[in-house]
Amino acid sequence: MSLATFRARIPAINSWLLAGVCASIPLTVAPAYWLTAVMLLLWLAEGRFVAKFRALADEPLVWICLAYYAVFVASLLWSDDLGWGRRMLGRQNFFLLAPLYFSVARREHVGRYISAFLASVAFCEALALYNWAQMHVWPGLPDGIRVDKGADDTAPFVDRILYTPALALAGYLAGHRLLFDSAGTKMRLVYAGLLATTAFNLVISGGRAGLVGFLALLTLLAFQRFARRPVLAAAVAALLVGGIVIGGYAGNDYFRMRADRIVSEMEHYEELPKASVSQRLVYWQNALRVFRDAPLAGVGIGDYPEVYRAVNERYTPAWAPAWNPHNHYLYVLTSTGLLGGVLLLALLGVPLLRRDHGDARHRMRRALPLLFMVICLFESYLMRSNTSLMYVVFLALLWSPARESRA
Repeated sequence: MSLATFRARIPAINSWLLAGVCASIPLTVAPAYWLTAVMLLLWLAEGRFVAKFRALADEPLVWICLAYYAVFVASLLWSDDLGWGRRMLGRQNFFLLAPLYFSVARREHVGRYISAFLASVAFCEALALYNWAQMHVWPGLPDGIRVDKGADDTAPFVDRILYTPALALAGYLAGHRLLFDSAGTKMRLVYAGLLATTAFNLVISGGRAGLVGFLALLTLLAFQRFARRPVLAAAVAALLVGGIVIGGYAGNDYFRMRADRIVSEMEHYEELPKASVSQRLVYWQNALRVFRDAPLAGVGIGDYPEVYRAVNERYTPAWAPAWNPHNHYLYVLTSTGLLGGVLLLALLGVPLLRRDHGDARHRMRRALPLLFMVICLFESYLMRSNTSLMYVVFLALLWSPARESRA
């Protein structure tokens, strides 16, 4: 094979590697780094940099991702703890890789990328269902593949904090294929089964943020399916959301316990310094105090833990200090100030409101930012490796890939 022939095949090879990256999202993130490294080397070997950079320069979402990453880099300038700052910055490195993913993604292979992601999620769900059965139905079964995080976690590879957002997006994509893309009864049954299995996994997982995000996407899906009949869409959405919540509460002890705990801890949060909901309420209050004292530029990505510790000791000494506010909006505002907040709004808002290109992906383009707008209320998800990878990669493949002109 000549060098020219090999270079001509690199885009196809990289497209398969990108499918592998999609498959790694619900798994451990390490394979994504290795696949991305190989992808980058091949991308460099392919050449044609002028055409590639010209195409990337025309894609505003690439610039937004880079600007969002750059504001955290800049905040190192006013951070005293550079070690912690670099560690936190490393959690967001996938935004720096956005140009590579946009350049590699191919419009005609979007179905391949989504299928790889759904297949990986289905594999994880099968393992999680086995774990749930072993824990609650047939305790005599051999131990399955289960993440070593919490005693109630059923997820196989990552904890429920990272697992359930992937389930939420997968459930929406399965529902989208069921309603809009499936050809034939057999495939509709496959995607209906995946949607139902995903909903059940979310109920038994205990991941509240992911479940809320999934319910938001189900509502979106109902309005997309009945776009010209909003009253019917609202009724269908209420039926779906109510059915999942009521069914989960009535039929699953773990779901009921965590739902009851939300109400109890919100009512008595000042008396429960070790409860998860009350901790989040205090984290948010103290994070707002941190932002109030440094609204323009924040305290820097490296200094949040130390600044928070001082605020915590002053206002809420009964609570243990936190290294992040468990709310991505507050995480960005406290670390980088108002400029970072504006860039975060652009990162989430532009894909939601931007005029699309009228192709088959236009409905899915709304789902991705909506999911993250919801779940980022409860955790700093764009600072977590698996979920930041999911956002950046799906942003690249759902929007028209930056393809260079071959003229």
